[in-house]
Amino acid sequence: MGVEILFSQQPLSESEQRTVIAGFEQHSQMHDAPSYELHPLIWRLTTASYELAGVLTAKTLWDWMYIDELWVDEKMRGNGYGQALMQQAETYAVEHHLSGLWLWTQSWQAEQFYLELGYQEFCRFADFPKGYERIGLRKSLD
Repeated sequence: MGVEILFSQQPLSESEQRTVIAGFEQHSQMHDAPSYELHPLIWRLTTASYELAGVLTAKTLWDWMYIDELWVDEKMRGNGYGQALMQQAETYAVEHHLSGLWLWTQSWQAEQFYLELGYQEFCRFADFPKGYERIGLRKSLD
């Protein structure tokens, strides 16, 4: 059987992504594991003129929510909007009986912000990138 490995910097096509998810699902079923159901979620912060001023993107998988991106426009920071977006995600997680939320941040970003929201560190990578740290944080809801 001839196979080849192809390199690309483009995202998978919808068809390719469906194939990957089906493969994960099949493997999970073979091991009596929970179903692989990834659900994207987005909360947008908009101005009165509907301009994007902030966003929180997340995914749920099994009974946890992964916070992928939290961004608030520099002009809007310091007004509690980041906290409000995080609270919306946490409320969703509670309403959907999730076990918790988790995320990555960088040492130059918002570690203290998340700690003040009740997140706890579970992992730290040194020199990622060189001279900085990548920090894994989670908040259990049980």
